[in-house]
Amino acid sequence: MAEHEKQTIEREIERARDGLGNRIDELDHKIRRTLDVNTFASEHTPQLMVGGAVVGFLVGFGFPKPLMRVMQLGVPLGLFAYKFMKSRNGSNAS
Repeated sequence: MAEHEKQTIEREIERARDGLGNRIDELDHKIRRTLDVNTFASEHTPQLMVGGAVVGFLVGFGFPKPLMRVMQLGVPLGLFAYKFMKSRNGSNAS
């Protein structure tokens, strides 16, 4: 190879590396901004306040009987269904 071709290839490699570094930095910034808890909380403040008020109301005045029945039956049934599906999918993979 001629010296000129080697220099051209080296410049292209350096330029590609520089561009890759910039794209990685952009992705890092985007991920940090997306996963920032404070930003998420500030963007969803009204929903969080309403949810907290509902939970506080239910705890303060007691859970209604139908809601308690749903929790007593639904949570164990949901866990059973989850474990069943997990074990069934595990046996199919074997």
